[in-house]
Order: sequence, then structure tokens, then C-alpha cells
Amino acid sequence: MNPANPAVTLDSLPNELFVDILSDFSTKSLLPLTTVNRRFHALVLRVLHYRLLLSTPLKEYKLLLECFHPSSKLTEPHVFCKYLGTDGLSERHDGPGSSYENVDTAHQLGRVTGLYSRFRPEVSSEEAEQERTGSSFGLSPGRMLLLSGVMEYIRADMNGGRDDGDEKAVIREVTLDSHEDFSQLCVVANLVQVRPGTSLLLSASTVEDGVVRLWRDWLYRHCRRSKKSADGAMEEGSEGFSSDDILWVDMAKTVGLKLRVREKTWNPSFPVLVHQDDLDENSWVGYEVVLEELHIRSTRLLLVVEQSKEDQQRHQTNAIVIGAAPAPIGLIVGV
Repeated sequence: MNPANPAVTLDSLPNELFVDILSDFSTKSLLPLTTVNRRFHALVLRVLHYRLLLSTPLKEYKLLLECFHPSSKLTEPHVFCKYLGTDGLSERHDGPGSSYENVDTAHQLGRVTGLYSRFRPEVSSEEAEQERTGSSFGLSPGRMLLLSGVMEYIRADMNGGRDDGDEKAVIREVTLDSHEDFSQLCVVANLVQVRPGTSLLLSASTVEDGVVRLWRDWLYRHCRRSKKSADGAMEEGSEGFSSDDILWVDMAKTVGLKLRVREKTWNPSFPVLVHQDDLDENSWVGYEVVLEELHIRSTRLLLVVEQSKEDQQRHQTNAIVIGAAPAPIGLIVGV
């Protein structure tokens, strides 16, 4: 080796050059490179960190949530979700206040994969106005036929326990008969692009599609805790939020729902005219489940965003343009 002209190796190249090269790789292609050496591990982690900062707010996309009982799949409307933040994801990659402060190098990548982005499902202003004025009853088809005068009384009874802040809250009703131990909610989270000013979907990519079970004892415990929280009777030292509040859609805990449960005082499955003595406390239970937050693993969200962009590029490449044939050259030059 000539000392005046040493050979160029990978270790002699600057980090800026590596980052510029790795930026063209997809996230799926980057992850295997973390096992090359410590330097590649740190560089890939830096690229993933800034990709998460750019992708998790979903500036180019919207998160669409479908949450319904299997019997109301065709009647329950979908809702859009507002981005709340990603706990543990700091804008600083290194140094004090970074996401990896006091974290070993071997566990830094695991820290990234353990981040969750939080979204709040919200009813649109139009749907909230319809529910407030009563233009949509929210009952499943074929449930029962009610007289208009009786319906006004029932609607007032249903909305009596709701606060003004719940106008945009997404609420699902859950009822259990005496022989039922649980109910189910189908959860479908989609990443969509909407044409500005319209409700037309330009693209849609599924983040997760699964089912959560609402067990009778789980509903009872969380309903009691919601009552204590509303009455200000929470015990000292008790946490207002625990991991038990989140019901995970899949076994890998990629997508989960943070729920709040409150008792439903009126059961729409009963006839309107029924004597109070005919009601059995153990015959059924009714709850209102408030969808407070949707938690999605941030790396999963990043992968879906990249997959959506790749699909769009593929469709644009394969697009066929249909139009008039170009004019002959002789006509253009006036020959």
C-alpha cells in the first residue's frame, strides 16, 4: 500500500455520504443493514428516527377508522382520526433530551419499534349535528318502530348523561343478554388520501383489520371506575390510565383502542311500553363505549405510508393515456 495514496475503505467515508445513500432505501430494506456493524446500526437508526418524525403526523394522509358490531357492518359510519402525538419520540436524535438518552446501543432499535402514535377518533361536524337534531336515530335496521312523540323522550333520556364535550366523541353501544359473556367490535384502520374539498378517496391502505372482545367483567370494572372518576372518588395513588384500558386488535399489539365505559340507562331492545316490575336486573346489561384514542405502532404506520407511495408510483407508471393521435409532421410544418 502506498502511504501517500491510502486505499479508500467504508470506514473512511463520511457519515453524510452514507446517510444520503441509505435515504433511497425503503424501511424494509434498511432494517437488515443494522446487523452489519455498529456504525451501520447507528446510521440506520438515525434515518428511521427522522422518517418517523416526518411520517407519523400523516400530513399527506388521513387515518380512517371503522369500528362496528358485526351485525351493524353496513350501517355504522366510519370516522376520521386526529393525530395527537407519539410519546417518546423527540426531535433530537442524540444528546440530552433525545429519545435514546440513557439507552444502551443494543436496545435503541427496540426503543424505536416500541413507539406508538396516538390518534383521537372524531365524529364530523355534519354527523354531530345530525345526531343532535335527531335526523339519524343510530338504531340498527329492523330494531323496532317507535312513535315520534315517544322517540323524543327516549332521545332525551339517552343524551341526558352526555357532556357537551362528547359531541364529537365516537360512541358505540354494547348490550349483553344474560347468556352472553362478551360482545365484539370489528376494527379496521385504513390510511387514505382524500381529494381536497370532497369525500372522495384517492387511495386506501389497510393498517390493521381485526376484532376486539368486550368481556362482561371488563365492562363492569371500567364502568365503575368511570363513575368514580366522574364523582372525584378516585383513590389516592391510583392511575387514571393503565394498560388494561387498551384493547389490542392483534396479538402483536400493533393497533389498540383506548376505551372509556359508562352505563347505558336505556335499552332500545325492549318494547317501549313495558312495566317496570317486568325488568330483571340480570337479564341484560347495556353500556356506552367511548373510543377515546387509537394507538398504532409507529413503525407499522411508517411501513404502510411507504407501501402506499410505492403503489401510487406503480399505478402512475402503468397508466394508459387515451387521447387523440398526434398530427403528422407534414401538417405541422405546412407542407
